[in-house]
Amino acid sequence: MRSIPDRLKRLRVGSGDVGFSVILAIQALIIFVVAPLAATASASVELIEMLRFGLAATTILIVARNASVQAVVGAAFAATLIATLHWRLGQTASVIQAVKIVITILFDLVVAAVVGFAAFRPGRVTVHRILGAVILYLYVALIFADVYRLAAMILTPSFSGLPTGPRARFSGLLYFSLSSLTTAGAADIVAIHPFIRSLASLEAVIGQLFPATLLARLVTLHATAEMKD
Repeated sequence: MRSIPDRLKRLRVGSGDVGFSVILAIQALIIFVVAPLAATASASVELIEMLRFGLAATTILIVARNASVQAVVGAAFAATLIATLHWRLGQTASVIQAVKIVITILFDLVVAAVVGFAAFRPGRVTVHRILGAVILYLYVALIFADVYRLAAMILTPSFSGLPTGPRARFSGLLYFSLSSLTTAGAADIVAIHPFIRSLASLEAVIGQLFPATLLARLVTLHATAEMKD
């Protein structure tokens, strides 16, 4: 019979694993629903920030297990919220937009790191931890999309066929990022600058190696554990 501390530890681990499912649901909503709606002006910035709050809250309360990590995630989200508030108040200078993109990239990197450490930690591999690896894979697309946004502001010429307007541009670059990650190819949006082409090639390499190595490893460990049971 397990002791009470063992039961509490098991409950905490299980709760963290379930958090992966929540994060994946919010992440899929942002990528596949909100971003396209934002491109058509059918979704507001407030909705995106609410979903980002959901990501931060889930990571802090459920997945992250260290108080310092929780503080870093909370601070990163607060910074993105402040940057968005400046943008909403009309401060649309290129510097403000660039700072917001950089802060968003840092926020995504922090959340992705927390999810990655939790998904690949030692211990029994569950279905939820496999979902955590999927979250990390999709975060690659989100982070590269923001890197492309920043590169498009700095490098000229950057892309051919990229939609105009901040919301449509983000949706288009997210589409380009996902196409590069999955090597599906975005025929209507083409990277022109050599540096951006190099970034797209790097993302394609990550997109090929990640499922074949890290994700496959977790699935194998999960299947092995199921067979032993």
